[in-house]
Amino acid sequence: MSGRGSFYKLFIIWFLLLIKAAPAQPAASVIDTSLGNPFAQIIETLDFKNTDLKDIIRILATKYRINVLVEDGVQQRLTLHLVNVRLEDAIRFIVEDNGLVLKRFGNIYKIQNPPELPSPPKVWHVEYDAGLLSVDLQQEDLPEAIRQISKVSGQTLLVDRQARGTISGRLHKVAFEEGLGELLKINGFILSKVKSTYHIRRMGISGEKNSPEHNFWINVRQGKIDLDVAGAPLRQVLEELSRQSSTNLLLLGSPQGTVNARLNDVTLEECLSLLLLESDFTFKRSGDIYLVGDKNNKGLATSRLIKLKHLKVDGILEMLPGKVTQKAELKIVKEHNALLINGAQDVINDIAAIIRDVDHPIPQVFLEALVVDFNTFDTRELSVEMGVGAPPDSNIIDRYIPGLDLYRSGKDANKFLADISINDRLHRLGGFFSGINIGRLPDDFYLRVKALETAGKANIRSKPQIATLNGHTAELKIGETRYFKLVSEIPLRDPSQIYLQTTERFQTVEINISLKITPWVSASGEITVEIDPEFNTPGDQLSPEVPPNVQSRTLHSTVRLRDGETIVLGGLIQEIDSESVSRLPILGRLPLIGKLFSSRNHNKTKSELIIYVTPHLTYSDEWMNNTSQ
Repeated sequence: MSGRGSFYKLFIIWFLLLIKAAPAQPAASVIDTSLGNPFAQIIETLDFKNTDLKDIIRILATKYRINVLVEDGVQQRLTLHLVNVRLEDAIRFIVEDNGLVLKRFGNIYKIQNPPELPSPPKVWHVEYDAGLLSVDLQQEDLPEAIRQISKVSGQTLLVDRQARGTISGRLHKVAFEEGLGELLKINGFILSKVKSTYHIRRMGISGEKNSPEHNFWINVRQGKIDLDVAGAPLRQVLEELSRQSSTNLLLLGSPQGTVNARLNDVTLEECLSLLLLESDFTFKRSGDIYLVGDKNNKGLATSRLIKLKHLKVDGILEMLPGKVTQKAELKIVKEHNALLINGAQDVINDIAAIIRDVDHPIPQVFLEALVVDFNTFDTRELSVEMGVGAPPDSNIIDRYIPGLDLYRSGKDANKFLADISINDRLHRLGGFFSGINIGRLPDDFYLRVKALETAGKANIRSKPQIATLNGHTAELKIGETRYFKLVSEIPLRDPSQIYLQTTERFQTVEINISLKITPWVSASGEITVEIDPEFNTPGDQLSPEVPPNVQSRTLHSTVRLRDGETIVLGGLIQEIDSESVSRLPILGRLPLIGKLFSSRNHNKTKSELIIYVTPHLTYSDEWMNNTSQ
């Protein structure tokens, strides 16, 4: 027996040791308990003020090279200052302090909102015992409440499909038919019994049953109105609204006519506006009292200040239909960018609805333009010029490279001939040359030889950038102002003589580069751009008294682009190929030697203007939502 007891003791000890040595299974957790080595890095300083949690996590993930993303539904904003903390501790603190959850997918971590717990089943306070009904209902949906009462009581209850609304009330051990009938009655419904079945339908005017020719049902719950009337007198509808909503309603006169309407979940003011829309009556709220009377009654006129969010109030009057504005007094309040309206309530509501439709965010367009004015020129000049007198240019110097430009006077030629004793040399040659004698040239004789080729390129670039609102023109102008002097002489006469009075004044000439761009943004995001560039290039100004020549190049174009697309506009190309020849008659036309008696100038220029335009849209979330709708 003792041996068997020892055996049991050893077995129990062995079993306990086996259980203790078995590895424990990790408990399921949405937060991983070991983030890994990258999360052991130390953050020296973490300082943010009212910053989106998504931005904070993105900065940490980028800097410390970890894979962490944040669910779209996370909207928290943080203000924190941490010093010398581990990356893991910082992330855990941010997650847990904001009631979030950190999940792991391999080496990827996701921060998300905790899963929503299922709502507990609704507890209905409905009891039925021995034909007695006890209920406690607070704004419960009618079909749901009737279904629960039918389930508990075992009675057959049928709800008319037009009977919708809520029901509130408390019964304590009341006879079923009597208690349920009174409960439904105070909530605007009628209970009737057909054999063993109970029927529930809506109540008519002040408790009256509806007739086939006269449908009348109004239900007010939590400030919202459900209404279904057909051929109902307007006065009775207003009185029933006042009764059920417990609203003070004062009728100034007797509204005539009938109403056919079906409304769901509207406020009292919305309901009154719709009911009185086609009548000659309007309403005005004065404190807790609603006044209903004729539209021409000045005492019912009301005022409202409507502030515009996106449009400029100066242009809002042009957008309103004249049929509406004639019925009210409108005044612009620039200080508040608002419109003050005085008139009947329905007119004010119409104007407010129109303003809501047009007062939407305006997209802003950033326009980037690149203007390139490309010029090339090629000039060739070959001339021999001789004459007597002063040379055209008194500041002439000899030039050999680049180009050839030599000037010699008669005095220089005489000195050169004297230095080489040209006549003595000719006489020594004898024969034909013995009879030749070269005389002296006049000292004011001159000879000029020019041979020059010039080529070049000019690339003028300008990169204007400007922003404007949709439909508005943006204009950029860059240039200079040049002055020239105007001299005028006015003859004056006195008794003895006539003399001239001279006056001088400076006149200006604007030489500008201007660019006008008007963008139009469609709902699809396409941009229609009207472009009007004008480029004025100054020419030479011969003297201060003469205005300079100005070359103008203009372009008008309308193109359609998408955000970020670039359009190239060209075609403003100008080519000038001119050649001028000056020569001595007869001698200048002789072959070969004719070039000694002529001057030739060939000039070729080409200019091309190219414009690159790139629009960029600046959207707001509200504008995107409106265009998508």
